[in-house]
Amino acid sequence: MSASRQRRRAGTPALDLIEEAVALLRRAPAAAHLAYYLGAIPFWLGLLYFLSDMSRDAYAASHLADWSLAVALLYVWKKTWQTLSAAKLRATLAGTPDTPWTTRRVLRTIAEQAAIQPWGLLLRPIAAVITLPFVWISAFYQNATILGDGTSDESTTARAIAQAKLWPGQAHTAISMLAVFTLFVWLNIAAALGAAPFVLKSLLGIETLYSRSGMAFLNTTFFATTIALTSLAVDPLRKAIFVLRCFRGIASQSGEDLAAELRRFSRAAIAALLIALCALAPNQSRAADEPQPTANPAELDHRIREVLERREYAWRAPREKAAPAAAKKSWLGTWLDGAGDTIVKFISGAFDQLGRFVRWMRDLISPPSLPTPSGPAIDWVGLSKAVLVILGAALVAVLTWLLVRTLRQRRKLVVAAAAAPIVPDLRSEDVVADQLPEDGWLVLAREHAARGELALALRAAWLASLAHLGQRELIRIARHKSNRDYERELRRRARDRTPLLDAFDDNLLSVERAWYGRHEVSADSYARFAKNHERIRES
Repeated sequence: MSASRQRRRAGTPALDLIEEAVALLRRAPAAAHLAYYLGAIPFWLGLLYFLSDMSRDAYAASHLADWSLAVALLYVWKKTWQTLSAAKLRATLAGTPDTPWTTRRVLRTIAEQAAIQPWGLLLRPIAAVITLPFVWISAFYQNATILGDGTSDESTTARAIAQAKLWPGQAHTAISMLAVFTLFVWLNIAAALGAAPFVLKSLLGIETLYSRSGMAFLNTTFFATTIALTSLAVDPLRKAIFVLRCFRGIASQSGEDLAAELRRFSRAAIAALLIALCALAPNQSRAADEPQPTANPAELDHRIREVLERREYAWRAPREKAAPAAAKKSWLGTWLDGAGDTIVKFISGAFDQLGRFVRWMRDLISPPSLPTPSGPAIDWVGLSKAVLVILGAALVAVLTWLLVRTLRQRRKLVVAAAAAPIVPDLRSEDVVADQLPEDGWLVLAREHAARGELALALRAAWLASLAHLGQRELIRIARHKSNRDYERELRRRARDRTPLLDAFDDNLLSVERAWYGRHEVSADSYARFAKNHERIRES
């Protein structure tokens, strides 16, 4: 078997395929990259917000359905724009302009992607667990993204399956190499994001939560963000690889790759022929006796002076002496003149660049010049673009409405949560005296005493005493400290206040007997405790 036949059966080597995909991305028009990121960036932003909101918001269930629908629409949005980007990559390979995106084609693309792609969210994890069919399943959904562009009457599913069966060795090798490359890209992105807070702290002195503790990076938001950035960096290369596979798989039967080569060769040959004709053909446009025009010396000097005044030649020219009128000006006037000239040049350059950008956008959006039939006709290209603009505006309006609604609900919940103070659980061992002010603990003590729960009332009054002493800076409230720690600290700081220490020791003994010794708290013992609390406040 010849080497060319083996190459046709096995396909291009995986490493060569990846290099050709990189070259394809470099040759692709800006519209292809713009279309990809117009679909991918809104989807990843919406998904990150959805994951963060669902994992952190205590009232996430109230808007789960709204955000789930928004993420589903963003997923279809992403797949549709990726199909448009892949179509432009295929047009670059074929050397022909892309088929116009009419309303029928756009709607058909949306329907095909919405019908096929969501199943991949279920089948890809299952195939990854089984391991063996993962490459074929992944190739099928990548092919569906590329081939489901609404231009063929054949079944997109059948065409994607047929292309996924081609060159399995090439597919497995390319996807394995791409997986290793993706892992290293993810490690680089994670390392860059992890080092950013420490760089800000070292260079600018900006302290953040991440620079205080390295463990703060171990959260779902950080990992989801790194995965999103990795996908935005690597997925275009994956799409270009499968665009090449689909293009060559279809061309093996249609010969489209040979036609593309012939078109490139013919364009190069025509260009070379035109250059040769222009160089060799005699100039017979003028009569033999017609006098040759001569350059005007003044105009020639003016042109030469303009060229020599350019910035790239200024370093060779000698410094000019100031004119007599300019020499009479003060340094401030000279500086103001120079600053004014610089500002004028800057504004002029900015407007020139803005005009170039506007012209580029107009050329990108404007439809190709096609022969129009005589008589009135409907501009389907313009109509499809108008429909796309309306749909995009509607999508932006829906997303804005969902965002405003979510912010309003969250603001209401925050206000409600702020209006309703959190009451600590007195039965918990994790209660700390600084969770409420002294008056708050006393209110709790009175409420429990009125209900006959004297043990809880006694503990609330004890926490009120600790809060009072902490406010006076006689003790320092901390979660890890015990009652004996507070006693030793109070004796160090208030050793000359005998009434305060006696009342504190008496209340400490009552609390430990009632709370840890399980002694009954009587009305008399609670009244004695309250009297000692008043002595602590007065002494």
